[in-house]
Amino acid sequence: MSSDGYLSDAATRHQVHVQRYAGGSLKRLAKFITKAIGTAKSRVSEGLSRYGTQRYEKQIQELQGDLSGVYGEMKQQAVLDLAEFGGYEAEFNMTLLGKVVKAVVQLNRPSIVQVAAAALADPFDLEVGKSRQRISINGALDQYGTKKSAEIISEIRMGSALGETSDQIARRLTSLGIQQRDQAQALVNTMTNHIATTARVEVLKENDDILKGMRRIATLDSRTTLFCMSIDQTVIPLDGPKPPYHWRCRTTLIPVLKDEFAREIPGSTRPSIGPDGVEQVSSKTSYSEWLARQPAAFQSDVLGPERYKLFSKGELSIDRFVDDDGKTLTLKQLREREPMAFERAGM
Repeated sequence: MSSDGYLSDAATRHQVHVQRYAGGSLKRLAKFITKAIGTAKSRVSEGLSRYGTQRYEKQIQELQGDLSGVYGEMKQQAVLDLAEFGGYEAEFNMTLLGKVVKAVVQLNRPSIVQVAAAALADPFDLEVGKSRQRISINGALDQYGTKKSAEIISEIRMGSALGETSDQIARRLTSLGIQQRDQAQALVNTMTNHIATTARVEVLKENDDILKGMRRIATLDSRTTLFCMSIDQTVIPLDGPKPPYHWRCRTTLIPVLKDEFAREIPGSTRPSIGPDGVEQVSSKTSYSEWLARQPAAFQSDVLGPERYKLFSKGELSIDRFVDDDGKTLTLKQLREREPMAFERAGM
């Protein structure tokens, strides 16, 4: 088996650990969400003045200051965690690369501090609905804190305007806290994958003389987006667009070595999660190949009934479901682009 297979196997398994790390990070950051909600509840229980009065507005402003402080602490903790994680990822990727190159190759080792700094500074470029969002980790954390503070204040104002009791407003805040934790999970998962990916790319750039590029590896399960399905196993240059490609993206990258520097390694596999549970498939299997072997009901659930019909009849491959910029095409757009495929499929 080539070094590609070994790298795909190792990177896929490591991505599971990256996601587990994100879970632990979420638990640490969730404490600040709990603190923010608790601070708001405490202010409400102490008593609010009549809605709309100057005294009421002063109380709200004081609470806004408190919330800004709590979410500011959350940002500081997140940045510290991610910087440490970036350093760890740099070390991991140096070790991983060292296992697949021939012994005569001397690898260049980037500064761990520089890798961590680059990972924090480099913005991610995400598909969000029909548009794109380019934002740094600091910016994303600031945006989260500002929005969540505003949501808390909004719930209190709404409850106050409706004449609700302190207990009723507190229940509003409890529900909001659950929502904020779920939203924080998307943020943490995305930031963690961004750090892991950026650290890997920084290591690879230091050793670009032995590389052809990077191969994109998607997760083989039903939660993978159409875009990530379509790019699985594709090779891009070292300066190409890297994951995350959207919120909660789990796609990763592996280096593609030039033939003269790669060494042969025993056969390897990559995990997949289908309707029958976890199974191991060849590391060379693409998402499209894997999906084609799954039951019809699973394919339909993943793609939707109309895309499934086009895919199962062999009229369109998965990569045709997205445009050149990686945006998922609506069925109307798809029909306009591929009218013959719809006709042949009897749609």
